[in-house]
Amino acid sequence: MKATTFVLLAAAAAVVVLVVYALREPAPSSVPAASPPPLPSRAVDESPPPVADIEPVAEPEPEGVDEALPEIVSGAELNALLQQYGIGRLEGQWREWAMSRGFPVPAGSDGYAYEQPYDQYDDETLRGLADNGDMWAQQMLAKRISRTNPAEAIELYREAAIRGSVYAMSEMANLFARISDKRREVEFKSQDLALEQVYAMRDAPVSPEVSGYAWTAVAAMAGTEPMFGNIAATQLSRQLSDEQKDEACSIASGMYDEIRQRRQALGLGDYDRSPPPIVYWDQAATEVCPGQAPSLDLSGCREMQIEEDGDNSSVWLCGDE
Repeated sequence: MKATTFVLLAAAAAVVVLVVYALREPAPSSVPAASPPPLPSRAVDESPPPVADIEPVAEPEPEGVDEALPEIVSGAELNALLQQYGIGRLEGQWREWAMSRGFPVPAGSDGYAYEQPYDQYDDETLRGLADNGDMWAQQMLAKRISRTNPAEAIELYREAAIRGSVYAMSEMANLFARISDKRREVEFKSQDLALEQVYAMRDAPVSPEVSGYAWTAVAAMAGTEPMFGNIAATQLSRQLSDEQKDEACSIASGMYDEIRQRRQALGLGDYDRSPPPIVYWDQAATEVCPGQAPSLDLSGCREMQIEEDGDNSSVWLCGDE
């Protein structure tokens, strides 16, 4: 694969991980690749039914779950599948998916990101656009003022999230993590107002690290790519006890209901949970809220399990063939 592919996918963290993994040389082995295992058979009652013409009623499958077991593939086989789908086409589909959710990814071969025009606007212009509901302006302004006015930055990120930016949810989680970390206090020392806000949030009934973890859960509910949520969740989970994680997951449900109601009031409906063309999930990665309902609809995707060098990971190919 050309080196430019990695540059184009630099912002698409999940796709980068997947493609790099796929291109890795498989370890030498004399064992042939495993074939897909047979479907599990239902237990059969040998005794005759009381009425001969009664057909057994099949239990309904959970929504979004395919009856077939995932294919077991090697990295080389996955690479061949990616080439078959067309790397360039998958990149384009991924960009479209990510940008509709607020992720500032490269928009073309020149690496020009959709966020860049907003980066050139002054704060007054951004604020005018943000007041009119432009989620890109909202999250760009939030990024700019996060060190001088973190409380307002959080509100701007929240508004961008209501407008559809899942990226803003992840950025809120990261900002709360910075606020909770006393080693990073120097970031906010340029303004007395910022330090006052930081101290107030640390003393709040809900700690900033719990709030940040809750926003990673909200992002998962809104249909973010698992790798994005897992990265932030993994960082924050190291700071939290099990009780704090439970608190965050409970708070997240209420937060999601609140922003969904705001979206409905604006005529925006619920979040789009259609998946990107490639979904990669490392089984060792942090699950934000165990037992949380799946947020992405993967029912139309091709599920595969990569087993290589003792590592297990799952991949769903959802791009149009």
